[in-house]
Amino acid sequence: MRRALLQEKNKGDLEMSETLLPDAAAIAPEEGEQPLPSQPRSGVWMGLYLFASMVGGLSSVCIKQLLLPLQVSRIDPHTPYLSFLLVASVGAVAGLIASPLAGALSDRTTSRFGRRRPWIIGGVLTLGIGLSVMAFATTIPLLLVGEIIAQFGADALLATETAIIPDQVPLIQRSWVSALNGMAPIVGGTVGLLLVTRFTQTSVTAQGYLLLIVFSLLLVGSFLLVFRERALPQGGLPAFRLGPFLKSFWINPQRYPNFAYAVCSRCLVFLSFTLLGAYTLFYLRAGLHFSDAVAAQHVALFQLFSTLAVLVGALLSGWLSRRLDRLKPFVIAGALLMATGLFLIVSIPSWPSMQVAAVIFGGGFGSYLAVDIALAVRVLPAAENSGKDLGIMYMAIFLPLVISPMIGSGLLTIFPNNFALLFAFAALSSVLAAVLIIPIKSVR
Repeated sequence: MRRALLQEKNKGDLEMSETLLPDAAAIAPEEGEQPLPSQPRSGVWMGLYLFASMVGGLSSVCIKQLLLPLQVSRIDPHTPYLSFLLVASVGAVAGLIASPLAGALSDRTTSRFGRRRPWIIGGVLTLGIGLSVMAFATTIPLLLVGEIIAQFGADALLATETAIIPDQVPLIQRSWVSALNGMAPIVGGTVGLLLVTRFTQTSVTAQGYLLLIVFSLLLVGSFLLVFRERALPQGGLPAFRLGPFLKSFWINPQRYPNFAYAVCSRCLVFLSFTLLGAYTLFYLRAGLHFSDAVAAQHVALFQLFSTLAVLVGALLSGWLSRRLDRLKPFVIAGALLMATGLFLIVSIPSWPSMQVAAVIFGGGFGSYLAVDIALAVRVLPAAENSGKDLGIMYMAIFLPLVISPMIGSGLLTIFPNNFALLFAFAALSSVLAAVLIIPIKSVR
């Protein structure tokens, strides 16, 4: 009865935002849960939330695309691909664990400061410690330790920030905040690359890491000034148990087929994204024969062109999806555009073609990002476990961070400097991601 009343009350709101949101019944709280958020968030709140959400990309993207490849190449000039494989993949495993774990534990945190705030603070401080270790690492093992710590903190932070959406954002604003959350890491990655290449010397990677620490603390700290939440009552959710928690990661395709398709599609799209991002600098140096300094500048420009296209693609896709009341066509088209950009790099190996490919790839990625979080929210298995389930969706981002170095470094070791093969594989991943969206029946 209560759900029916909520649906009727929010009917007008849903007409505006239902293309990007789940039905009210899907997220209405049961007895014992916190009430459905109804207080609109201010523009200042949403802006600072965007800045805080940028931190995941500000650190992770900038590290994977610029600082880590440069640092690994200098520490181990003879086998840089294998060292990059070790550091990037093991660090990503830490993030893979941190994302759903932080989501599940924050769901149950009963601190008087709230359930999300302690994890946000802990996440950004852990990130800062990891970046400090990486800044002064002179060996691959020490660099690996720093990457594990940094990735754990960054992914715990991102998962907790995402869980704020169902906690505090009302239906009428959820499409916009979901879009901000999806776009923020990409924007943050571009900002990080531009800051590092503009204000630090590429020959001194420590400067880049320390700059990222400062900006991460400033951005998250600014959001915490306006972030308010009530403490979760004791016993509000069942106690955390490791066994059921680990078991919950099994996505039963028969019981939750749409959620399984969405997770697998997202994983493949971000596999394509991470393969391109992680090996762009290597490609510019070994494939197109640019110096370190020029290659670093080109990486920043490539990311800038791509991000601008992401923004345009996301805005256009988001607007059209609301107008047409459709999600799936824009997710599918976005993945196929990404594949087109990658095939352009494969067919015409030059810096001008890479700039064009950045725009095509970015436009497709933006189209995908604009609606895929909304699609994911619609197919979540259980509203009361939104933090954990959204953590699984974000795990689909970071799982490719584990396997992409294995695929990339493996291919480039077996077929030395064959970047055409690597990027063709990434393109096929995007195509398969588009195909997996087609069977989802609960979303148009």
